[in-house]
Amino acid sequence: MYQLYSNSRSPYSKRVHIYLQYRNLPYETITIALEKLENRKKPFIQINPYGKVPVLVDDEFCLAESQTIIRYLEEKHSFERHFFSKDIQSRALLNQAIQRCESEFCFPGSVIYFAKKFVPEEKWDKNRMKDSLKRIGRHFDILEEILESNDYLHENQFGFLEILYAPFIKQIELMEIKVPPFVENWVKRVLKEPIVSQILAD
Repeated sequence: MYQLYSNSRSPYSKRVHIYLQYRNLPYETITIALEKLENRKKPFIQINPYGKVPVLVDDEFCLAESQTIIRYLEEKHSFERHFFSKDIQSRALLNQAIQRCESEFCFPGSVIYFAKKFVPEEKWDKNRMKDSLKRIGRHFDILEEILESNDYLHENQFGFLEILYAPFIKQIELMEIKVPPFVENWVKRVLKEPIVSQILAD
């Protein structure tokens, strides 16, 4: 059985929980109390010297970074509907979209989320937050073109990208940004997925 070191407040941890339950893979959750700085102490720091969750343990094999964990599990198991097509160009386009998800939405979104959740307003880096909102707005405009004729972002099926986005689009209201109509409908579809809804409600 897999072991997943995670924290309930970590959107990156929630990604892996969504994936494991979506794929019905048995696993044990080991909670790392970030508020007690357990991520910076032994034994966790011996598992991941960067002190970040999530971390997956597969027997004696340890793997960090949510995107990498999901990719590893997807490649390890033979699912009927695989997230990665056998077609090299389809895989390349998915990998491109994954990188854009991280750099153009999740990272700038985290800048805003972290500030509004954990930093007093008088200490906000408003220029950085404004730049992050611009990046997210441009990203949404690009997604809007894709979603105008598709229900989902890759091959028109719920998949890898939706799992990566899910914990972050849950926080869209906190970003106070205008969401285009097709993106808004996609957000609703993703958040209504039973496993997504269950994990993000916990």
